Amino acid sequence: MWLDNASRIDMLFYSPYADTIVNFTKNSCLTPLTVGLYGSWGAGKSSLLQLIEQRIEDNKDGTVCISLNAWQFEGYEDAKVAIMESLLKALKENESFFEKAQEKITKLLSRVDYLKIGKSIIRKGLPYAIGMLTGNPLPIAFNLSVEALDAGDLLTKLQTFKNEYINESEKENTLTENIRKFREEFEEMLEDVSSVKNLVVIIDDLDRCSPERIIDTLEAIKLFLSVRKTTFIVAVDQRIIEYAVNIKYPQIDGFAISSDYIEKIIQLPIKIPELSPKDIENYLLLLISQLHISEDAFGTLIKEIYDNKMMIRDKVLMHSEISAIIENKQCSYKEGTSKSSFDADVSIISKISPTVSSSLKGNPRQAKRFLNTFFVRKNLASLYFGEDIDLSVMAKLLALEIIEIRAFRKLYEWSSNFDGEIKQLKEIEQRIKDGIELDEEYALWATPRITKWLKSEPIELYKQDLSKYFYLSREALSSVESISSTFSEAERKMLSAFQNCMKGQENSRIEELKKMEPISQRNICDALIEHFKTDSIGLSIIAPIYCNYVDCRADINEVLLQKPRAFFTMPTIPHMAMMYSACPTQFDELLNQLKQKGSIKEEICARISNRNDIATTVERKGW
Repeated sequence: MWLDNASRIDMLFYSPYADTIVNFTKNSCLTPLTVGLYGSWGAGKSSLLQLIEQRIEDNKDGTVCISLNAWQFEGYEDAKVAIMESLLKALKENESFFEKAQEKITKLLSRVDYLKIGKSIIRKGLPYAIGMLTGNPLPIAFNLSVEALDAGDLLTKLQTFKNEYINESEKENTLTENIRKFREEFEEMLEDVSSVKNLVVIIDDLDRCSPERIIDTLEAIKLFLSVRKTTFIVAVDQRIIEYAVNIKYPQIDGFAISSDYIEKIIQLPIKIPELSPKDIENYLLLLISQLHISEDAFGTLIKEIYDNKMMIRDKVLMHSEISAIIENKQCSYKEGTSKSSFDADVSIISKISPTVSSSLKGNPRQAKRFLNTFFVRKNLASLYFGEDIDLSVMAKLLALEIIEIRAFRKLYEWSSNFDGEIKQLKEIEQRIKDGIELDEEYALWATPRITKWLKSEPIELYKQDLSKYFYLSREALSSVESISSTFSEAERKMLSAFQNCMKGQENSRIEELKKMEPISQRNICDALIEHFKTDSIGLSIIAPIYCNYVDCRADINEVLLQKPRAFFTMPTIPHMAMMYSACPTQFDELLNQLKQKGSIKEEICARISNRNDIATTVERKGW
């Protein structure tokens, strides 16, 4: 199994990126510098940061590296103070700084405490702070750092604060002056440590924080810490930063400032590209290799691949090539594994990796999750069914689940009527084999990805009783969460925008949806249709989807066929009339089926099919 942790072994072959960034940190003329390491969640940003940190530590050329996790600041009242305090305490524990700058670090920590109290004055008012100082100081003391509490001179510190800050509180620039003094003293402290040529501060997981925390952290870097001899490397999903900026600083006269804001803080943006389908295939093969051979042997394997530039060639890594390296380098297998078990796992995954690789979004984390799911089900299969299961079939079905969850669920429905074969799947496979175009009924199965899946091994799946395999994957058969579990942040926000859509905003949401990538549009539509099944969204959302997305019409019709008679009331007429006008022939067929089932009144049908003045605003069911 693979944990969602940064890897110390460069399986993604990001070393050139790490070396490039480290080279920038060696040039003192470029400081102060903030590097933005951009990549989506799961792209391998943390692994790259770890490579950078290793390179800096190994070089021993006067560069000191401090690593901070921004997510840990989420519980602090003030994120600016949190990052400053965390950095200073980390410097105090560093030998290079401890010997020559301990006194100044302690002084800077005290100034951070003053900044905390200063914020109390701004937030709660000057009389509150004076009362704390002259009466009961404990409420403020509880917010001071360990440095202040352990010094034994809390009252002296509070009196010092009173003398330095309260007495000058009438000056409008007191807070600004304190920021300036902190910057000056921080820069002086770095200059005093002549053995340190550059301080590199790595900040990870910033995109996991709330928008307010993201902005506070970036502003703390810019206002307080970005001085000579400093380089900050911030790993983040650029879309999340832009979202945070837009939340804190809304558009002015229709002009978004997010790009200008980010450019002001981050001088050197470096984007981690998504992995190509070929890269994903290679990564899956390496993950399986890592599962079977020892840690030292795996390091040897990676080095051999890297030295021979096997990852940057046009063709994918082959099982035979990996096996040859393992044999030639006399790599050892882990306890409990063997060459035969390694070969068996590679053989199974290799059959479907070309099919599934393009559906894993070029994301290493998704590749790990895919393999984790496979090995969990493999273990469950052995416990439930012993050897009475074909792992290649299980892997192929898992691939379909990843590629197109709707097709996966449809195959489950078809397989429930298995009588020696799955008739619908047989018809689809035969038509594709003969080069015959699929009917609209099977339009879902006509996409290149599913066609490729149908042709992958094992073939003629329609001859198999798949009930055991669907039993192992039953958690994916009904829940809407299984559709949205792999959504990108942008897709989640778009889905949320539809769910929270106000009356009259439906068409605007559709226009926003159309600006997304086609696969994202399809994902959002699928999720909305699932919500429609449970009436958590209504026809006011589904009708525009029906009109604008032809591929969704058959699925929406199926949901409507399952709706009870009580659903089709007068308020549904305007929306269904809109759908009727988009595709009269298909919708007439739907209405006839509903009438045959007794699910809709004749009067309602007549008004839907004859209505010309389609309303666009009615009360929505389920909102």
